[in-house]
Amino acid sequence: MKTPHFENGQIILEPNGSILEASEEFCDWVGQPVAKIKGYSFWQIMTSMEKGWRSLIPKVENKQKAKYFLPLGIGDRSSIGIHITYQKYPKLKISILSITNGLAPYDTLKDAFLGDLMQDPKAIASTLVRLQKAESRLADYISNFPGIFFTQRPDMTFSYLSKGIRNLFPKEYREFARDSGLFLSKILEHDREHYINEISSQKSQGQTFSLTYRVVLPQTHQIIYLLDVRTPSMTSQGKILGYEGVLIDITRQAIAEHRLSNSIWREGLATLTNGLVHDFSNLMAGIFSISELYFGMMEKDDPMANGMGQIKKSAMQAQKLVRRIIDLHREKPANRAVQDLRLLLKDQMDLLEIIIPRGAKIKTNFGRESLPAFIEETGFRQVILNLAINARDAIERNGKISISVRKVNEGAPLLADNNSDPEFAKCTGAEVCISDNGKGIPDSIKEKLFDPFFSTKDATKGSGFGLYNSKLFMEDHNGKIGFVSEEGKGSTFFLFIPLFVNDASKKKNLKKERRATREFVKIRKSNPPIS
Repeated sequence: MKTPHFENGQIILEPNGSILEASEEFCDWVGQPVAKIKGYSFWQIMTSMEKGWRSLIPKVENKQKAKYFLPLGIGDRSSIGIHITYQKYPKLKISILSITNGLAPYDTLKDAFLGDLMQDPKAIASTLVRLQKAESRLADYISNFPGIFFTQRPDMTFSYLSKGIRNLFPKEYREFARDSGLFLSKILEHDREHYINEISSQKSQGQTFSLTYRVVLPQTHQIIYLLDVRTPSMTSQGKILGYEGVLIDITRQAIAEHRLSNSIWREGLATLTNGLVHDFSNLMAGIFSISELYFGMMEKDDPMANGMGQIKKSAMQAQKLVRRIIDLHREKPANRAVQDLRLLLKDQMDLLEIIIPRGAKIKTNFGRESLPAFIEETGFRQVILNLAINARDAIERNGKISISVRKVNEGAPLLADNNSDPEFAKCTGAEVCISDNGKGIPDSIKEKLFDPFFSTKDATKGSGFGLYNSKLFMEDHNGKIGFVSEEGKGSTFFLFIPLFVNDASKKKNLKKERRATREFVKIRKSNPPIS
């Protein structure tokens, strides 16, 4: 006899004990459709399945409530069986049986397994010690296993998750048992469709399968790779009852595999670019030295001083960009630090005002609130520069450009891009917007805008890598880049960057932010922009 898998095994009986209605789970176990078992005695069906039950089934017709256990297997000595709860409803003239599978009660286990051992206290004690040791070893194995054991219902809610889930989702893990869409929402948007399609295609096979996807951790906004190995639980009729499996963090392995697969490409790219980077670095060093020399010789009121100061500053930024490229080829991690986005934008305006035509109107709104973010400064400056240059190229000489930044609290709406539905911030962050009243972006090219090598500009003016690199930078910082545009009215590009927030030490962080702001202002005073 096969072990039943009851999720909702209920049978409705008439006063004489005949079946009035039965659940699909019970019918699957019996192997008969509900139409064929209606009118038959429930007790007769049960005794026909297992003769040993005849002596174990109590007479419950005269009782209001009753609970009993029927073991599966040979005779009545099995530890696995079914629990039956009998509830009589006289006013409705029906009785309802609820059937669940599980382990035998203590007394049944005692009689079935211990037998003659009950006469030997030493043997009982020895058996209990061995059971405790086995339980302890199993608990140690589960707690030390570098993964998460789970059981999942057909509606994708979790009926069991081992303690490892708390390391990933310390606040939400309890809700996974009630909310079927919560875990799905933690999967990276680009991987959700793959997750759903893979499970849908494999569940009918009834075999163990695996899939890999990325999830976003709520505390750090870090993206990790999960290996999901699961086995469907199915009835003899092929109906899915749920899944059993394990989740394993394979982020390190995934990154290593990605690097290995791209190693040949990286070597070729490094060989091609190292010479160019070296020559460019020497060229910018010469420009910086000459600009510094002439800048030092000029009087502050010299009309050329401002331009020479900006040449010096741009050369310095170009040298930082070169070092960033070299570090990229050496697979050296980017130098990230907590930076105030508001101050970075204000500082970048000195350069932007030079590259944007004088006839154009520039409007800024940076607010007064500090916006600390854990970012790589040079890369962020380059993203702002790319977007500002695109806005400049889109407008006429007397056009308008607007640059702003605002704080967006968790759950607040973001400026939705043209390719997605309106979305809400998954964490507290800053939204930088660069708008223009230019010619706008045609619908025919909107989907290609962030592709590498794609550009609407002349080959001498654009490489097709500005927006692509900006997208990579934002994804690397767990942020988002998007745009809205209408032909003839202009475009708005926006960046969403998670803010650096530490709830446990807000006061301490506030002091650090204020100290950093003071240091920034001090540096600016010692080396002020020339106006």
